[in-house]
Amino acid sequence: MNRLEENDSQVVESTSTGSVAVETVSVESASEQASAANIDYSGKSESELVNLASVIISSTESNYSAIKFDIEQIKDNYYKKFNRRVDEIRKAQQDAGEDAEPIELPVDEFKPVYSVFQTKRNEEKKKKEEEEKANLDAKRELIEKLKELAAAGEAHHSINECRDIQAKWKSIGRVPQSDSEQVNSDYKLWIEHFYDNLKTENELRDFDFKKNLKDKEILCDKAESLANASNVVEAFKTLQTLHEMWKETGPVAPEHREEIWERFKAASNVVNKNHRDFFEKVHAKEEENLAAKTKLCEEVEAVDINMTSTKAWQDKSEFILSVQEQWKKIGYAPKKDNDKIYERFRAACDRFFNAKNEFFRSIRESQSDNLAKKIALCAKAEALQDSDDWKGASETLTKLQQEWKTIGQVQRKNSDAVWKRFIGACDKFFERRNKYFKDQRQEESQNLAKKKELTEQIKNLDLEAENSYDEFKNLIAQWNEVGHVPFEQKDAVYKEYKKTIDAVFEKFAKDKSKNKLDLYRTGVQNIVAGGASRVNNERKRLMKQIEVLSGEIHTAENNIGFFSRSKNASSLVAEMQTKIEKLKQEKKVVLEKLAILDENLDNED
Repeated sequence: MNRLEENDSQVVESTSTGSVAVETVSVESASEQASAANIDYSGKSESELVNLASVIISSTESNYSAIKFDIEQIKDNYYKKFNRRVDEIRKAQQDAGEDAEPIELPVDEFKPVYSVFQTKRNEEKKKKEEEEKANLDAKRELIEKLKELAAAGEAHHSINECRDIQAKWKSIGRVPQSDSEQVNSDYKLWIEHFYDNLKTENELRDFDFKKNLKDKEILCDKAESLANASNVVEAFKTLQTLHEMWKETGPVAPEHREEIWERFKAASNVVNKNHRDFFEKVHAKEEENLAAKTKLCEEVEAVDINMTSTKAWQDKSEFILSVQEQWKKIGYAPKKDNDKIYERFRAACDRFFNAKNEFFRSIRESQSDNLAKKIALCAKAEALQDSDDWKGASETLTKLQQEWKTIGQVQRKNSDAVWKRFIGACDKFFERRNKYFKDQRQEESQNLAKKKELTEQIKNLDLEAENSYDEFKNLIAQWNEVGHVPFEQKDAVYKEYKKTIDAVFEKFAKDKSKNKLDLYRTGVQNIVAGGASRVNNERKRLMKQIEVLSGEIHTAENNIGFFSRSKNASSLVAEMQTKIEKLKQEKKVVLEKLAILDENLDNED
């Protein structure tokens, strides 16, 4: 077979292979998906992942698309760890309580590294687009030259020039995908025209056919071996490379052309199907993950954020944290939805925790007000802790304690201290008061014994003795000098004492007025001991008696003149004068009582 026939066969096969139906996933895309299929980044730390990404990016001078999958894998593993650490810090902040110091969140160190990668990759894409456009222009220029060779009519003189065009064609890189099919079709069409017109040796053509057949059989073997590959993504990537090599391999003899192409296409279909099935399963699982994550979003969004109970907020916080743990165990959602569903979930969680923070902020403000009120009560209690006004201070402190109960809670860190301060001041006063009254009760018990003893001495007094009356008055004076007795026995001991001295006075048969004054003198100390109120009442009573007696005396004196004009004037006047003298004597006794009261008040001072 001569070269003309060989080239003609190549043209026919090129036209046939132009109808190959290959999946539209680009080699670049497959490379991006499968680049790091066998590398496990999950065991590396955040800093190691950042450093590794930096090294990969800095060591790559071109073809940044080839490292995209590695960078994305590193990114996913980094943010899993980074977000987990952020969540742990937030949980630690929550567990520490509202009064704990805020914990600073970590800095995202991967973001600037990833930004460098995106910038370089975008620059590379732009550069590739410019190169592909230049390649398209170069190939179109070669097609124009082929048109000229095909139309020349003397193709056997242009075989070397045609081969030179073919070599240049192979050396030119990619063209824009949108123009690839058309430019290849035009190229094949004019190659076919050239070889249809070319009359050259069939031997060279047969040699090329055999060589091309052998090369394509090798490509078929490689494509068929990919059918059972464990990594279908890597297999798909390899298949794209094989298709590029197939396009660059020349035609085979017409009798083998259909058979070899069907073999290669069948092997390609198996790999393509494995690739589709793999990603269909991945996409199905991602859809399941999306549904599960959507349900979690709905659960968090349904949480009430108008709760008024601290316990209710704590319970719901635990629920939200448990939902976040469930979220972490769910895999990725579809790429187009993954960021959106995460933002939705994060917004729902932030909505809850922002409302919770606002609730506890208002609680803290209320607790601060309560603390100020309790500190004010502490100051009031401390001002009374050394007071000797036992009754007044006791009543005031009791009211302060009641007021304390009406004030709400304060922050736990201040609760014990402010309570100990307040109760300490109260305890100090009441301990002093109890000690005072304990000592007073002991003294009163001793006074009670003394008064009972003096009463017995008065009962046993020998009234026939010469100085018995003086002894009697001395015992009365001693009895009056004895201090207070227990309040509950005061009336009984005085009753017994009064009964005793009344009997003695009766025996002595003294002047009734003197008895009254002596009796009043014995009881006046009890009146004075009763306090200012009782003394004032007694004074008012005596002054009232004096006023009444003075009025009666005045009236009686006026009536003497009236009675003197009546028939029985002398007897009536005598009776009225007797009454006046009696009233004057009673008034004198009352005045002496008033003097005794004042005398005892002076002694008391």
